[in-house]
Amino acid sequence: MEENCGLIVFEAAMNTRYKELARIHGFKVFTVNLDNNLSPRLIDNIIKRIKSKEDLKQRLLVMSKFIRDNNFNVVYLSNAEGYVSMNLLYPLKKAFPNISFIALQHGIFPLRHSYIREALRKTVNRAAYFFTGVFIFGEGFGGIKLDKYYVYSDRERDFLLRKKGWRSEAVIADIRFIKAELYEMFLNSTSRQDEGTVLLLLQGLYRAGLCTEKEEESLIQGTIDYLSANFNKVLIKEHPSCGNRLKNMNMPKNTEEVETMLEGFSRSKSAYSFFSTSLIDAKIFEIKTYGIYSNWINVDPELYENFDVKVQFEDTICPKS
Repeated sequence: MEENCGLIVFEAAMNTRYKELARIHGFKVFTVNLDNNLSPRLIDNIIKRIKSKEDLKQRLLVMSKFIRDNNFNVVYLSNAEGYVSMNLLYPLKKAFPNISFIALQHGIFPLRHSYIREALRKTVNRAAYFFTGVFIFGEGFGGIKLDKYYVYSDRERDFLLRKKGWRSEAVIADIRFIKAELYEMFLNSTSRQDEGTVLLLLQGLYRAGLCTEKEEESLIQGTIDYLSANFNKVLIKEHPSCGNRLKNMNMPKNTEEVETMLEGFSRSKSAYSFFSTSLIDAKIFEIKTYGIYSNWINVDPELYENFDVKVQFEDTICPKS
């Protein structure tokens, strides 16, 4: 049977890049335009997600109509890890049992498996759904069993096979398929990459509740100062959800803010970030990646296995005198 493929993009922040991916692969695309409701405070996230119940229902109806009207036999999904996909995928699978649903990895995850943590998450989710009609947490990486899962590398593939019980033929390690638009840019780019130029990719650490606002400012400023002292040119890409924090920073003369990641990738040979997925994107451009770990950041150190080099902030970037 000839495949008739659609792509569903759950979160509004993903729209631009996934529309390009759909163009390259020849998929029809539907944008759900939901917000994953990230806040520094967990209770705020939970309240927002519970209040999104009616909105989720309406989006599900429109999304189902899109699938039905186009008579798809394969539907790709922008992600399958968060609370949005948790609330939409189960009813979709039930409504369309003959369609193959295929997830694309979005983001990096600590490849650890805890039966206790997963059991607790499932218990809380069931209770939340019983009382509110909304699952307040996602199932995490590989938690929702689908027909196929495209992942970044063999690290993720092996984890899903060994720890999550996925079938070997259902998990495909192919980052060029997932990030086809970036690979196309790499092939078409006129490279001006310079060993003396470094790219700093910022994240919303405070916004994600991973450190305090003051700690985030210290991390960013300390990293800018370190890179400025060790490279001829420092390119900085601000995170799109964080406004312009650089206005509050001391910017040395050899620093420059870039508007797009592509500009940064095309000019640098090294990229630093805390643990941004953008460092995975940088590898497509054959850039050496550095993940900055700090005692201030509440994140699993296993994430840093995704990068070429792990740099300790307190030891290397801003050592105590």
